[in-house]
Amino acid sequence: MVDDRVKGTIPGSIGIPYTEVAMRMDELGCKKPAAGSTKWDCSKAKKVYAFCNRPVCPQSPMAMADMTRDGFHATKIYYYRGGMLDWDALGLTTIKGEF
Repeated sequence: MVDDRVKGTIPGSIGIPYTEVAMRMDELGCKKPAAGSTKWDCSKAKKVYAFCNRPVCPQSPMAMADMTRDGFHATKIYYYRGGMLDWDALGLTTIKGEF
């Protein structure tokens, strides 16, 4: 969510709401499905690093499930389970309020 990203996010990250990721896989390097197909062509997809706001958050897992269902290769998805809460607590670099 944009409001969450304003509070702080990982530099260089691009936010796609979990409710939109299945429709926006072209931004991740996939080609839209051919007419009559439900699967995207993700043979040239980028690596994706998913994270939420906190360790116990269902949004990234739901997005990853939708992505793999629609053709994204699970081997290209990396999941940072700690989310921004742990990232910030570890003192790792964040950017805030730049959206």
